[in-house]
Amino acid sequence: MDDAPHIRRAVAEALDVWSRSSKLTFREMRSDQADIQVLFARGDHGDGYKFDGPGKVLAHAFFPGVGRSGDAHFDADEKWHFTRGPKGKDETNFLGAAIHEFGHSLGLSHSSDQNAIMYPWYRDEVDINLPADDRNAIQQLYGSKEKTWGRFTPPTRPRPPLTTTTTTRRPLVYRPQYPYNEPYDPHHRNTHYRTRPTTTTTTTYRPPRTDSPPQPTRSPYPRRQSTKPKKLKPDTCHTTYDAISIIRRELFIFRGQFLWRIGDRGLYAGYPTETRRLWAQLPENYSKIDAVYENKDRKIVFFIGRYYYVFDSVTLVPGYPQPLTSLGLPSSLTHIDAAFVWGHNNRTYLTSGTLYWRLDEDTGRVELDYPRDMSIWRGIGYNIDAAFKYSNGKTYFFKGYGYWEFNDDLMEVAHPRPKLSARKWMNCPRLVNEVDEEQTWTAPLISERNGTMVLRMSSSAASWNHVERGMLLWITLVLVSRWFWTDITSSTV
Repeated sequence: MDDAPHIRRAVAEALDVWSRSSKLTFREMRSDQADIQVLFARGDHGDGYKFDGPGKVLAHAFFPGVGRSGDAHFDADEKWHFTRGPKGKDETNFLGAAIHEFGHSLGLSHSSDQNAIMYPWYRDEVDINLPADDRNAIQQLYGSKEKTWGRFTPPTRPRPPLTTTTTTRRPLVYRPQYPYNEPYDPHHRNTHYRTRPTTTTTTTYRPPRTDSPPQPTRSPYPRRQSTKPKKLKPDTCHTTYDAISIIRRELFIFRGQFLWRIGDRGLYAGYPTETRRLWAQLPENYSKIDAVYENKDRKIVFFIGRYYYVFDSVTLVPGYPQPLTSLGLPSSLTHIDAAFVWGHNNRTYLTSGTLYWRLDEDTGRVELDYPRDMSIWRGIGYNIDAAFKYSNGKTYFFKGYGYWEFNDDLMEVAHPRPKLSARKWMNCPRLVNEVDEEQTWTAPLISERNGTMVLRMSSSAASWNHVERGMLLWITLVLVSRWFWTDITSSTV
């Protein structure tokens, strides 16, 4: 590719714009395992968001996370201008587009500030010094540069020579060295448009970001030994859960001021970590997250004491926190035990003590004929610790060190005794001499031994006829109850 040296230089310069205003540093890698991969492609290029040729959509990028996350794709059909020299009439400034897309790769949403780099519309002018809106946003995620006395220009090293070939188009790859990963939103594609459309579109944008408070004049991470007691991390395999939820298709488990993050490949390395490293605008002095869930608008809602906080990705939505009373909850309510979307009807429920409410997401208030008693969720009990809907559509309730799977058809727990949470959700090993309590009812009724079918019967079973009649009666009751509950559940819970 003839433009490869110019592209490589422009990519490095675009990343440097973000690095100069944050603690981020970048290094180039000749590997396809980098966190940010830069690709030029035409039309349908395998990510479900095909390009449209010259004009309109210039590029798109994905938020940080796993897989394709963090990557930036540019439309190869555009007439890109890669150098600092005079630009042709129909050419598009690559540096400006790259700075914008890499902002998405690092976790930033669009901004409503027309002077911001993250404003969603393309401009020919390029300012390599970040405007205040973008600078505040990147520093909220990754912190600001350490303060130094006077001007300091780091020494530069000559770049290694680039070997190019006309037979392959290997994407440029860079690995950002940032302290943590942000939640990945695979459904959100950040698209950069060349011109503002003249007709009404259905494209939606995230709400404006609020400016962060002024940065302190001293380093936020003092080097001297602090007298503040160090926070003790919870034991991954021996702890209770304060809150649990699926956020951006990943499982987040909260305990105290810490969280675990679990993806397709299991628990992320380096966890648990402090929750405020991802959501820095949560209050500094909170003791725990009472409940959390992702609403239908893909906003993340945290409940802490008498207040709740709404985040767009990692940015607090303007106007929050709000008191629980703004949801129509009683002023006597001190906290929420759990918040979850029930898989049976996709409605949002809040629990506290012996009561629960159903939240109308359209009005932002609980429905009028609530609260109701938690006893309708048979087998769960009162004062639960957490609840959530898993990716399989099933709802799970947590209390102490155990959990229950809930049977939506029967409106009761799928197993009377709780199962150990750490084994299933944290993949913790079995303890020595540990016996699963649920084995007493999950063992198969019939097994094969030496070619003979053997019926597993308790000592109280008198004969096959008794068991046969009992099984038939049980099956009949299940069928009737499924029909009955399916008909009335949605309107009564």
